[in-house]
Amino acid sequence: LARASILLALLPAAARPPAGSVPSSKSVSDPTYFGKLKAPVVLVPGDASNQLLARLDKQSGPHWWCRNKADWFRQWLTLTDLLNPVELPCWCDNMKLVLNTTTGLAQNQAGVYTRVPIFGSTSSLEDLDPSIPGHPTSMVWVPMVGALVDAGYVRNASLRGAPYDFRYSPRSDPAYFAQLEALIVETSAAHGGNAVVLVSHSLGCLQVHAFLRTKSSAWKSAYILRWVSIVGPYGGTNSLLRLHARGDNQGLPVAASVLREQQRSYETNTWMLPQPSVWGSVPLARTPARTYSAAELPQFLVDAGSRIGVQYLRSLGGLRERFVTPPGVAVDCFLSEGIPTPERFEWATADLSQQPRTLMGDGDGTVNARSLRVCASWAEAQAEPVTVHYLSGVPHSSMPSDTRVIEHVLSVAAAAAAADGPV
Repeated sequence: LARASILLALLPAAARPPAGSVPSSKSVSDPTYFGKLKAPVVLVPGDASNQLLARLDKQSGPHWWCRNKADWFRQWLTLTDLLNPVELPCWCDNMKLVLNTTTGLAQNQAGVYTRVPIFGSTSSLEDLDPSIPGHPTSMVWVPMVGALVDAGYVRNASLRGAPYDFRYSPRSDPAYFAQLEALIVETSAAHGGNAVVLVSHSLGCLQVHAFLRTKSSAWKSAYILRWVSIVGPYGGTNSLLRLHARGDNQGLPVAASVLREQQRSYETNTWMLPQPSVWGSVPLARTPARTYSAAELPQFLVDAGSRIGVQYLRSLGGLRERFVTPPGVAVDCFLSEGIPTPERFEWATADLSQQPRTLMGDGDGTVNARSLRVCASWAEAQAEPVTVHYLSGVPHSSMPSDTRVIEHVLSVAAAAAAADGPV
């Protein structure tokens, strides 16, 4: 979900993150933290911070110049391919998912093989695209990882990363939950049985919430000390209506229509559509003939010509609607508001492939405020504490590198050490 804001910032004229989004040297080198940290930390990134490798053994491609055979190479992110009008259709074809007619699950196209590199390590989170080394917006997690390491954490030991293929929901990629559970259990065992602190961002928050719903209260009590949720889109994100209708060029100088089919094919781009339980009868899209609320998304997708979106919506079912259910662990929920965020779209004709007029609401620039606030409702529905932290004016993709978020993660670990003594 952070793809749009990150890709826009990667353009040559991009502005740097706002002041205060990178920790000061004092906050990351405070000696009172060193040697006192007890709780291991597992990071679950948002969609844009997951690297994706691909191998090709295809019979054909969309154009004669597209390579059909290739050993493992970086597929996401390669900004040079996205900005190259010759390579872009080839890239889209390699990223596009299809529905398996037998299983009903999403999968790669024939001859395309993908994997997420270095599961368990933070290295794949720390540099999204090596072709632009050191660019702050391609290294969303670098400030937090650096602060934790400076405070005494050790990469791939007490500090772990849990990346995933951001195109799939848990319905089509159940193996991710098995990997995540094994990583948490292994990391806890390696640190004296201490429960872990989970830190997630954006789409990663949905992954963590869905994962926790599969675990028993006893398991969560044993292995999860606290969950730091950073701008989770628990009620969906309204800009995905426009994506299904006409594509979203995500701030890049390319035609949205070129990207539309591969974007529609991501199961997560339907998983994160606005939820009726959160948005009710609020009109989210309008044409001269009718309006569409979140409850009318099936008809909207039909009218937009997103057949795969219709199929995903039908098969995802309760996996979409259950984010109002409390997770059953202690939560720190970080929100950012005060930034104009796409909320409603109006088309001049019934042709949804045309550019709509965008009406803005409150949010973090990517996720709507109403969706972000869902986690606040958990406080009245579970015994475990839920603390909501409201920030103002911090863009969605800058939240993991915000000083206040990082220092809170450090304070959670320090509090665990103070309670139980040093390791």
